[in-house]
Amino acid sequence: MAADVLAPGFWEVGSYKHNVKRFKDGVEQLDDYCKMSRERAEIEAKYSKMLSQHAEKWRAHVDRTVSAGSVKTVWHELIGESAALARVHNNLKDNLIDDIVKQTSNYRKESLHTSVFKGPKEIREIEDHFEKAQKPWKKLVDKMEDKRSKYYNVCRQEKSAAVNMQNSQTDTSVSQDAAIKFRERHEKLKEEVQKTKTDYQKTLTNLNEYKNVYMEAMAHVFKMCQDKEMDRSQFLIGVVQKTQKHYADLIRTSQMSGLHQQLEQSIKSADTEAIRRDLAQWSRVNGVDANSDWPNFVEYSPEIRNIAARGSTKEAAGGVILTRQINRSEDIPSTHSSTLPSVAVNTASNHDDVGKSSPKSSSDSDTSTFDSRKHNSATNKYKNQPHTAIQPPSWHPSEGPDSPPLSTETPDSAKYGDFEEFTTSKPAVVLYDYAPAEGDEIGLRKGETIEVLTEPDSLGWCTGRVNGTVGLFPASYVQCQGEKS
Repeated sequence: MAADVLAPGFWEVGSYKHNVKRFKDGVEQLDDYCKMSRERAEIEAKYSKMLSQHAEKWRAHVDRTVSAGSVKTVWHELIGESAALARVHNNLKDNLIDDIVKQTSNYRKESLHTSVFKGPKEIREIEDHFEKAQKPWKKLVDKMEDKRSKYYNVCRQEKSAAVNMQNSQTDTSVSQDAAIKFRERHEKLKEEVQKTKTDYQKTLTNLNEYKNVYMEAMAHVFKMCQDKEMDRSQFLIGVVQKTQKHYADLIRTSQMSGLHQQLEQSIKSADTEAIRRDLAQWSRVNGVDANSDWPNFVEYSPEIRNIAARGSTKEAAGGVILTRQINRSEDIPSTHSSTLPSVAVNTASNHDDVGKSSPKSSSDSDTSTFDSRKHNSATNKYKNQPHTAIQPPSWHPSEGPDSPPLSTETPDSAKYGDFEEFTTSKPAVVLYDYAPAEGDEIGLRKGETIEVLTEPDSLGWCTGRVNGTVGLFPASYVQCQGEKS
């Protein structure tokens, strides 16, 4: 028990303040319980959020990296347990806030009404009741203590006068008149002692006569305090019990129990036979049982010369493998383009990427290929050379309805096979929006100005700078300032 509970006294004047303090402490206990419940709710909310993020992260990872089959199925169901547990903890958070905190706060508001003066109304009323019950008693006690103090003071004086009188009787140097005065003073003080004693006894009698009235009044106010404390304690214990039930739902929830039973059955069902079925399915798609389009003789056609878009693709109709190789020995008629020189790309309509040459591609080292990033440094006449249209290109997936295909023209490989790195710097205006598909590309916005750093390569890609960012972009998407569109 607390030290203030063991402190003696209730009937003494002012000792009722222990009960007033207990009333204040009880209200603070309700506030503390609300605070504790809110903190637990915050913990549950954070844990629920972390579980949800954990489940989403690993569900996406499994979808991306694990092939379909028994392993993926049970893995997904195990991740689902995290999502379900997150919902359970989120429900606990809601119950703590909507039920426990709200109910406790409402009870506190009903039990403690704030007033303008002298603090909360209920506490002030309890204190006023105690003061009113104790006021008459306090007056009698103060009067009795005053009479007692006077009585004790006169008694001390009488004792001193008696000693002086005895000394004067034995001391021959004291005159007779002085001895008479000592005796008279002693007699007077003896009378005063008797008088103050009578007053002290009288006030004490009056105090004892009022004792029963005082005890009855104080007991009535004390009973009010006990009733309020009983109500508060019962409420708080009820709230604690309800909180415990919410906590117990974490481990007794039927949802989690059923989920783990289902999860256990799913894991057991992923037995050896299930794994064998997965392996057989894999073999039919990616193994020895998979269908194959074995090589057959294909007659030569001019389309073989078309340059592939960023790697090898197949045409939808003929299944011809396209490369970005151009035979040097073939003469290609030339045309002129109003935009920057570029090279055609021909991809399937559902291809995910627009082609651009790679400086380290194996085809760059082939004697029958060219890379237009190389030029003759003595002449710098690349942009004036003739170009030849091959065929209409396919569009990049990121292009809008009014975005053009990449350029359909290519330089003569016989004249530009020995190009070295060519750099320039000239401004150009962006004609169409372009969203980059890879990390080495830059995005374009229609109407903005771009600084062109290189002429187009063999696939129609230039290097440019926009807002301090350097990267590749399709040449047909811009127009150099001064050229006619």
